[in-house]
Amino acid sequence: MDSLINAAGRALSAGDPLGALNYVALREDPPALALRAIAMAQLGDLSRAKALLQRAIKAFGSNEPLSRARCVVAEAEAEVALAARIAFIAVAATVDG
Repeated sequence: MDSLINAAGRALSAGDPLGALNYVALREDPPALALRAIAMAQLGDLSRAKALLQRAIKAFGSNEPLSRARCVVAEAEAEVALAARIAFIAVAATVDG
């Protein structure tokens, strides 16, 4: 891993998704795509996070099965979070309306 990937990971673990994006926003390599997805999820853009994770899964390919599997799990978690958000909005709309 290069130093920008490491710095982005440290920023994400510190709760600084915008700082992480400063390191990897313009990169298209698989680790950067995955980190961008995590940053977008932390910012609340779950649909963008899911799309970035799908790109990372394809980019990792079969030569990096562990990294690919981690992205698949993260994508599933993003899907669950998105569904939960939609359900919450629907319930809130029925309570308010």
